[in-house]
Amino acid sequence: MMIPLTIFKRLVIGNVIILLLVFILGSTVIFNLTGLQKLTREIVVKNQESLIVGNRLMDSLASLVNFSEKYFVSRDIDYYNRALDVKIHLNRDFEKFKGLMETDEQIAILAEVLANLDEYLDWFEETAEKLKSAEKSTIDLFLKENRPDLNTTAGNLKKILAVSQDIITAKTNRSIQKSHQILVVTVIVTLMTVFFGMLITTFNTRSITKSVNRLQKKTKDISQGHFEEIQAIKGPKEIQDLSLHFNTMCRRLKELDGLKADFVSHVSHELRTPIASIKEASAMLSNGFYSDEPQKQKELFLLIHKECNRLLNSVMRILDYSKMEANRMEYNCIKTGLPDVIRKSVLKLAPLAQQKKIILEFFPPSQNLPDVRVDEDRIIEVLDNLIGNALKFTPEKGKVFIHCLTGDSGKNLMVSVEDNGPGIKLEDLEKIFYKFKQIDNGLGTRMGTGLGLSISKYIIKAHGGDIWAQSRYSKGTKMVFTLPAAL
Repeated sequence: MMIPLTIFKRLVIGNVIILLLVFILGSTVIFNLTGLQKLTREIVVKNQESLIVGNRLMDSLASLVNFSEKYFVSRDIDYYNRALDVKIHLNRDFEKFKGLMETDEQIAILAEVLANLDEYLDWFEETAEKLKSAEKSTIDLFLKENRPDLNTTAGNLKKILAVSQDIITAKTNRSIQKSHQILVVTVIVTLMTVFFGMLITTFNTRSITKSVNRLQKKTKDISQGHFEEIQAIKGPKEIQDLSLHFNTMCRRLKELDGLKADFVSHVSHELRTPIASIKEASAMLSNGFYSDEPQKQKELFLLIHKECNRLLNSVMRILDYSKMEANRMEYNCIKTGLPDVIRKSVLKLAPLAQQKKIILEFFPPSQNLPDVRVDEDRIIEVLDNLIGNALKFTPEKGKVFIHCLTGDSGKNLMVSVEDNGPGIKLEDLEKIFYKFKQIDNGLGTRMGTGLGLSISKYIIKAHGGDIWAQSRYSKGTKMVFTLPAAL
């Protein structure tokens, strides 16, 4: 199963893809620009330089021939020295020119040019020496000598320069093509970057907004009292987790809605019955019923008093539960022995056990138990709830046993109330501690009084203990709670 990505990871992946495209664009442009720069540098630095040096060599060759001829005609040593200076410049320029050659053709032609030039310079030196040693020389002597022709050398230089010009033209065309290629690649990659950026942004935005819109619609449904769960949402992990929490909230709201109905029903029942009894009894007294029978009137007054106490107890129980839920209940804890507290509750409920012919027996511990630090009245309230429920749902001639013993090497004290009543189904064991929750055991008995066990759980938890139920359906129920031993 594919794990959904979070919004952060989606955005990071999208940005990485966009940055990768931008990096590819930049790398491609830089690579092509580097090639274009290399071509431009070759054209400007190397090829143009070869043309400049080549043209200078052409001028130098012409100067060499000119000074040579003037020297042979006039025998002026100054022309000879100037010819030697031109020779030095030629050698330096040819050395530089040789390093600017690119093709084999240019190198071959240049070798021929250098050979012709060396032949001419050798002839010039030899002829100059002959002129120095001769007593008398004329122009005929110069013309008779078989001097090399530098016109061929100049022509070869022109060929080299023509090749350089062709190279410049070819490189210029390549640079134009490369510039066009850079433009095309830049446009394509830019468009791809924009396209994928918009695509990724649209996908992420749509997946988020679509999920949020569904949650928004569901929120509106909840505000109208519809607590149905939302279907699984395909989207970012945060939205999926939010939908799971949303469904949990819906289930909880549905439970709370049911609890509200149970609360109204419970309060209506708990308050209506005593109020109805009080109303009827007071009406009878006000209408003069049993005016000549004081005993009957006393019974009506006792009934009113009893129902008033019942009504007051119901209201106080609801108020106590509200305080417990708000963590505002105050406890007056003292150090005392737990068996003594249990005996007080057992003595209080013993008449009810005798009335139903139920054996109610407390098995005190054989060893000395450590004391506990508790609010005695609240613990008695817990015991009254547990023992009262056991007596209520145990049939006549049944049994209710109460045990008290140590646990966890003396760190905790454990109290159990066990009956042989109808029992509770396994799936309903936790529900009996819900407020205003009554369990149908399938045997014609509604289990639970609504708030007693829920309040008991709050009281035990507040004392640092725990409470739970064990039951075998149709065999009986065992309620257990623990309290920490006092240090």
